[in-house]
Amino acid sequence: MQRKRIVNICFLILIFAILWYGIFILKGEDYYLISMAIIIISLLAFLLSFEKTRPNAAMLTVIASLCALGTVARIAFFFLPQVKPIAAIVIIAGCVFGSEVGFVTGAVSAFVSNFYFGQGAWTPFQMFALGMIGFFAGIFFRNSRNRIAIMIYGFFSIIIIYGGVVDINTIFYAVEKPTWSEVAAIYMTGLPLNITFGISTAAFLFLLYRPIMSRLERMNKKYRLIDKE
Repeated sequence: MQRKRIVNICFLILIFAILWYGIFILKGEDYYLISMAIIIISLLAFLLSFEKTRPNAAMLTVIASLCALGTVARIAFFFLPQVKPIAAIVIIAGCVFGSEVGFVTGAVSAFVSNFYFGQGAWTPFQMFALGMIGFFAGIFFRNSRNRIAIMIYGFFSIIIIYGGVVDINTIFYAVEKPTWSEVAAIYMTGLPLNITFGISTAAFLFLLYRPIMSRLERMNKKYRLIDKE
């Protein structure tokens, strides 16, 4: 457990450093480089979090399947802006398999699905935001079956984490020297969209949490993918 905490702290420091480098040094350019760095570091953190064993092929297959599911779920609802199941799937991944898997699922799903929605300087922020939603889900709700609490988390995680992080992209790249009033205006402009996304995330959690979690838990028990903490 001590090693896991150290790995997570170092991981978060590196991720913040990468985003800082992307904002202030690269000025939003080479976003593919930043995106790949986030994915590589999150995968390394996942591998290093194991103290005695290493994840088997079945676990890696499950993670790939969760990333694919999150990607397809986002694209499938392209016709409904801000109504997407992707965050719900990321949260479920974190709840079942822990914070590292939650982050990887969120970051990879955001990156891959943006090949459909469009890549840009916003991509690393979306990756980080969805990744942190899965990360905190794994910390607060690992193996939890309290669906109501998880739905509430789903709603507020979108408002606070996703909206708070993704709007930073607008602040730094759309405004040359942002003032507090401009920052507040940007967040207030995005708030209705974030509320819609938050409500849809809670709704998808209500519908998907138990059926998906029960299947993932059976797989975890049968194949011993990740030991319960």
